[in-house]
Amino acid sequence: MTKRLQLRVRDPFIVPFEGFYYMYGTREERTVFCYRSRDLEHWEVQGDVFTIPEDSWGARDVWASEVHAYRSRFYLFVSLLGKNGLRGTQVAVADRPFGPFVPLCNRPLTPARQSCIDGTLFVENGTPYIVYSHDWPDNYVKEKNAYVGEICGVQVSEDLRESVGEPFCLFASDEAPLSRNTPHRVSRDGQSFVRYGSDGPFVQRLKDGRLLLTWSPYLQDHYVVLYAISESGSIRGPWRHGERPLFDGDGGHAMFFRDLSGTPLMCLHAPEKPPMERARLFRVAECAEGLSILSEI
Repeated sequence: MTKRLQLRVRDPFIVPFEGFYYMYGTREERTVFCYRSRDLEHWEVQGDVFTIPEDSWGARDVWASEVHAYRSRFYLFVSLLGKNGLRGTQVAVADRPFGPFVPLCNRPLTPARQSCIDGTLFVENGTPYIVYSHDWPDNYVKEKNAYVGEICGVQVSEDLRESVGEPFCLFASDEAPLSRNTPHRVSRDGQSFVRYGSDGPFVQRLKDGRLLLTWSPYLQDHYVVLYAISESGSIRGPWRHGERPLFDGDGGHAMFFRDLSGTPLMCLHAPEKPPMERARLFRVAECAEGLSILSEI
């Protein structure tokens, strides 16, 4: 057994199941691994649950693994760098949260001609969507001299094998005042640019019917969790951006779940400093503005 804060885990994702918690992360270039715990504090190695097949469209760079219970099975959403040089989110399936996960199709569920990462599942009135980041390197805006990420979505088939209809943009990352007013500068090919990131979307429905979407950009050089609210309760918005970060402790890529006693928790990695990333857990509660953090556990 290893204590949680001794484990390096980036973009952690936790699923409770039959008295255990399963936490997913990535290592090396081709594998998703899993830890198991009874108390969220002490973890044992469950093992590798997914490896990129040799004949896959994906080549390497396994990122942002998520596992969602859907229609009595478990679906792994994981971002890969394709052999065509573009990133996308692969979906794989298993009967148990500890896998092994088998790809549904030999293609990404996100648009194949765009660079997309961090796909997550959201089901609205029985209709499944994949919500994802249209990756900032794909979106250079000349008049702004900036790379602008987007949070996008597309309806998918009930079996999660293919998209249905056209992708749509929920919002661009520079539409959020906090992101727009606190730019993050990067260098590329010897030139300096502004980067508006759009990492790690996660969507949940609040008790009053509104949707809350969390995501992670850099504010200057500080990784944070921002949020937006869909007052209509629809994934298509419109989205109102929060006035302050939900979390500003140099960490991000948040996800939310309830522990085995029903307590709502937020999980993210912090700090944003490889190889120091750790899975951090916080009690959260709904409030008028959406969510508030109560305490760390």
